Amino acid sequence: MIQLLMAAALAVLAGARLPALIRHKSDTVFTAAACAGGSALLTNPGVYAFVDRLTGGFNLARLLMQALMVLGLWFLRKALLQAVAPHTAPGPLRQLPLYLTLCLLVVLFVFIGPTSTTTTWGNDFEDELIPALFSVTGTAFISWVCGEIAAVCMAYLPKLQGAFRRGFTMVGAGCAIGCLTMASMSMGVLAHAIPVLESLNWRNPEGYRVLELVSIGLVGVGLTVTAVTGHRTRTRIARWEREALTQVEPIRAQALREAGLQRTLESDESAPVQDRLHRMIVEIWDAELAAGAGSSVLTPGQRNYLLHVERKLDLEHAG
Repeated sequence: MIQLLMAAALAVLAGARLPALIRHKSDTVFTAAACAGGSALLTNPGVYAFVDRLTGGFNLARLLMQALMVLGLWFLRKALLQAVAPHTAPGPLRQLPLYLTLCLLVVLFVFIGPTSTTTTWGNDFEDELIPALFSVTGTAFISWVCGEIAAVCMAYLPKLQGAFRRGFTMVGAGCAIGCLTMASMSMGVLAHAIPVLESLNWRNPEGYRVLELVSIGLVGVGLTVTAVTGHRTRTRIARWEREALTQVEPIRAQALREAGLQRTLESDESAPVQDRLHRMIVEIWDAELAAGAGSSVLTPGQRNYLLHVERKLDLEHAG
């Protein structure tokens, strides 16, 4: 049941990102939620057994579950780093941890050898070194990524306000819990397989599942809050831009007529409203200059309104 709740929370997040996916044709947070949601779904014993039977019955579903969670956390990390430092180039070296982890998972899975479908992987195999290393590769990577995301969120919080601040706080808290949980889980798995580390065996599957649910829940809700808030903000800005356009168009027509000018910039009705507003305002100021010193094609009210629109457009562009 807990696993299905995790998957449902991530499905809600993916749904909240659909507008961004449709608008940009791709969305990193949607990809992260889809991958992590698929992994969470596979942690359900019934779903795991069904998928594994479809894929040959030798625990390939385990490899798929690990790989999907690794990808989900990686894309979430990528999305947050893009938000904090959007101009950072995603060079090949930056992808190296992901490639190495996925390759290592595949190699270790092959070395484990033939197995039969099991929903109790830890009890059945993790007392052996290679299966233990296979499990730890995934959990250690997740712990590292969660720790980095938590640090990024905490560093970024002073720049945020309102719902965005609350959302990133939840994401950071969820990732901090995930980091500590996965680090503890990794140590427990190694201690189970390596006798000399037995004193560090902190295996507590039920406790880990609860902490995983809390971590995923906080991250999912936090990202959903920021997605919904961002969508509302964009909707409000788009509505204001349309209203401003209806106000600026007659002012432009009047200014060009009184200055005796024709349209000075080519009109593109398919251009974004923000760009059309910028062009119209440029034409109006050109008409004002053409009117000459001591005369104006604008009333004081129109001039103040245009300055207000310019300031607001500049702020939107800066944001």
